[in-house]
Amino acid sequence: MTDTDRPPEVHEGPGFRSWRRGTPADVPVHLPGGVLLEGGAEDVETAWRWFLERAGHGDIVVLRATPDEGYDAWVAELAPVRSFQTLQLTDRNAADDPFVVRSIERADGLFIAGGDQFDYVRIWSGTPIQRAIDAAIAAGVPVGGISAGLAVLGGFIFTAERDTVASAEALADPFDDRVRLARGFLTVPGLEATIADSHFAARERLGRLLVFMARTLVDGWTAEVRGIGIDEETAALVAPGGVVAVEGTGAAWFVRMRAADVRRCAPGEPLETRPIEAIAVRRGERFDLSSWSGDGDRHAVAAARGSVRWDAA
Repeated sequence: MTDTDRPPEVHEGPGFRSWRRGTPADVPVHLPGGVLLEGGAEDVETAWRWFLERAGHGDIVVLRATPDEGYDAWVAELAPVRSFQTLQLTDRNAADDPFVVRSIERADGLFIAGGDQFDYVRIWSGTPIQRAIDAAIAAGVPVGGISAGLAVLGGFIFTAERDTVASAEALADPFDDRVRLARGFLTVPGLEATIADSHFAARERLGRLLVFMARTLVDGWTAEVRGIGIDEETAALVAPGGVVAVEGTGAAWFVRMRAADVRRCAPGEPLETRPIEAIAVRRGERFDLSSWSGDGDRHAVAAARGSVRWDAA
């Protein structure tokens, strides 16, 4: 019996609970970095194998706010790892706990589970947890996220502080109280000035992504913003340098917007934009974030009269 086959070691404290199988080596190793962006519904096996390889099959830590340790058994079927830990963080009391911070600091791979992204914003912001995650990413630790975990990886994020918002609602009023954005939550190479969204095609989220992007521009946060939408059962694998490979059954969508593309973004009025390019990249295709070019189906999209116009003239 290996260490990861044994029952998990459970550790609890104020605001957190941990399940861990295996024994972390706690030895600094060179890691190549990389980002795993998953769109939700189901994880993508080939994408996770890539992630585990980037982490050297070492010490993997899954961060979440909900009580679920389901990843450990699933990962064990994919590839052997030295240790696997689920770290559930439920309130800010966990932020200063040495066990929590040390668990993040010694991780060889960090993955943020789905749920409600405001749980992460609420619990981690301005704490040693947030700083430890950023430091790990800066040191080359690969990072990933699915659904809500994906949403918090961009330089700009939709916080869901007032619950979710549908595309039709956001397009009708880009200043709807539910359209709450934040910036600088985590610093992920290649995703600066980027906002990411999940469940993209299934929940028709292009419209709200255009709204989020327009808001960052009219609020003066940036002169150019990039949007990445990931379909369900789909993953984008971002290598250092920004080259993206796509795995899974759907597409990864890439959209870029500049201040001049926003014709109207005002409280109580529908968003209106010029036509901009949306590129859908699928399995086996590549996209380069640094040059914003690559494979994929190209569409001209625009926001007008409370909806999205596809292949807009």
